[in-house]
Amino acid sequence: MLNRNFVLVPEDRADRAFTDYHRAHRQAAGAQDTDSPRFQVPSPGQRYPRSSLPALEAATWAREAQPELFPAFDLALFEAFFGRTEDISDAEVLAHIGRSVGLDPAALRAALAAGHYRPVVWQEHLEATDQGIHGIPTILIPGQAPIVGAVPYGELKRAAESALDESQESRAGRAAE
Repeated sequence: MLNRNFVLVPEDRADRAFTDYHRAHRQAAGAQDTDSPRFQVPSPGQRYPRSSLPALEAATWAREAQPELFPAFDLALFEAFFGRTEDISDAEVLAHIGRSVGLDPAALRAALAAGHYRPVVWQEHLEATDQGIHGIPTILIPGQAPIVGAVPYGELKRAAESALDESQESRAGRAAE
């Protein structure tokens, strides 16, 4: 699986707060099936991360600096934001999350302060929009329409199985030629 960045909240705004819109989406995602991660439903007015850029920069640093820890960090970021509504735009929160999966918090803070990964984040975001991606998560499976948003596991499984079936049929057809 290929993870790439997609910026949802580009600007750094101190006045961001959870709204009824955010609550509705979390309730819908959490109700999809019992295998879904648990979503904390925040109260309207609760502080919302100022920007998605710091978390994306931290994740990009982890992906490049310690790729073996990236999957755990990626999941920990998801759980921190959706499961505990932590402010993943805060460098100290990100350092704490990094430490929880074995990343060096001082190195993570230094990477954020240096800003080296911000251009990488924006480049990947632009590549995604050039491919017609305008939301997350987006899953691209060859031969299938893009799957956008939080969808039930069964829908993902059907799309993957269909792509595998098509691939096997294609290989069988080429072998018969």
